[in-house]
Amino acid sequence: MDIFAIRRQNLMLLAGNYDSQQALATALDRDESQISRYARGRGRIGHQFARHIEKSLQLSNGWMDIIHTPSRLDPNPLRDSLEQFISSSPSPALAATIANLLTLLSDNK
Repeated sequence: MDIFAIRRQNLMLLAGNYDSQQALATALDRDESQISRYARGRGRIGHQFARHIEKSLQLSNGWMDIIHTPSRLDPNPLRDSLEQFISSSPSPALAATIANLLTLLSDNK
């Protein structure tokens, strides 16, 4: 996994601590569109922005560059991210497939 994939994964992990991408964007003093772009993998989180995230969220220097795993599996951030993707997906077929998968997973609880 390259550094950009690690940073994206960590951004998604951090996003799970917020009610919305807008809330995370506000905490980082950035536009939601920028956070959304990184979350979708449409941009690379560079060194300068990684350090900005760490400073803004009072994380240790280099935190964004290390693989972190959640202490427990919380499906809510993933479900929220998938629901946001469904509502903004340019591919109706892919959005429908993901929506069906979420329904199946919810039914199997």
